[in-house]
Amino acid sequence: MTNNSLNTRRIAADIAKAYREKAYFPSAAVSIFNNTETLCRFTLGEAREDSLFDLASLTKIAVAALVLQSVNAGLCTLQSAVPDVLPAIRQHARLAGRLHKVTILQLLTHTAGLPAWYPFYTQPDFITALSEALKQPSPTGMTYSDIGFILLGKILEALHNKPLDALVQSRLAVPLGLKHLGYKPDRTRHILPSGFGNPSEEAMCANLGLPYEGFRPHTPIIGQVHDGNAWYAFHGVAGHAGIFSDLDGVKGLARHFLTTEDPLEIQAQQEQVSGRGLGFELGELYPRGCGHTGFTGTSIYLSRDLKVGCVILTNRCFYESGEMKLINPFRREMNAFAAEHFGSRQS
Repeated sequence: MTNNSLNTRRIAADIAKAYREKAYFPSAAVSIFNNTETLCRFTLGEAREDSLFDLASLTKIAVAALVLQSVNAGLCTLQSAVPDVLPAIRQHARLAGRLHKVTILQLLTHTAGLPAWYPFYTQPDFITALSEALKQPSPTGMTYSDIGFILLGKILEALHNKPLDALVQSRLAVPLGLKHLGYKPDRTRHILPSGFGNPSEEAMCANLGLPYEGFRPHTPIIGQVHDGNAWYAFHGVAGHAGIFSDLDGVKGLARHFLTTEDPLEIQAQQEQVSGRGLGFELGELYPRGCGHTGFTGTSIYLSRDLKVGCVILTNRCFYESGEMKLINPFRREMNAFAAEHFGSRQS
């Protein structure tokens, strides 16, 4: 590393340290990279370079990648309707009627008119929970929905006749060399705690008048997915959350999209409707590019224009007080730093 490179890395780490000191997160791991090499990398707090983090909604990018693979393989199209690719729905007339015009494209872009969230674990089974969830008012336009990606996870399992965790391993992690990315993490590895139980979900369930007796105690969550639906309803494996990874695993997934020549995967990174690509988000958080965020304090940013990417992994929910800050200011500053100091250097 040149002195200039060391100085730039030091500045990036100092940005992160300032946010940590203001209690935005207790631990973090950051990697800035281009098409072929890592340009800047550091950890803070209890994080190590090989630590596993709960990726939360970054899971959606892995699931989107599998959906795009399935489209390319001819197993479905972006215009396929949910009942056509999910046989379990066809067996229930009301559900099939409600979802008969909802397409894979709409699920990927969060424009399917689905509610943002529902506690599936308060119902005895998936079909009952989905039916209850869809009794909520149907939003219009773009509404970010976990339910849409829960459905995409189920669709993938039906298309491939395999569990979602096995699909992530066989069709994504192994081919891309993402050694430590997947569901149900190895408990012998160093895993960062993600929170203290699910007090916010307890409050949301109470507001909905939905009792649930199975909430975890307010003690550190380590190696179990933080998200309530993913853990309580789907045993750690769901389309919207559940994947854990170290820094290299997320960087490898992001770099795949950064360097892909596949037309559909390139299209996925471009706006389709209302600031959404096919799984990806666009906007001021992602300079000349796209990305995604996760509730636990994770994010991916990549710009094919600038040939640069940035992965941020934190455990922002791990404060015993239950107080947590939105870390978009940190994401914004770090992504902008990556674009300005590293993207401009690319040919």
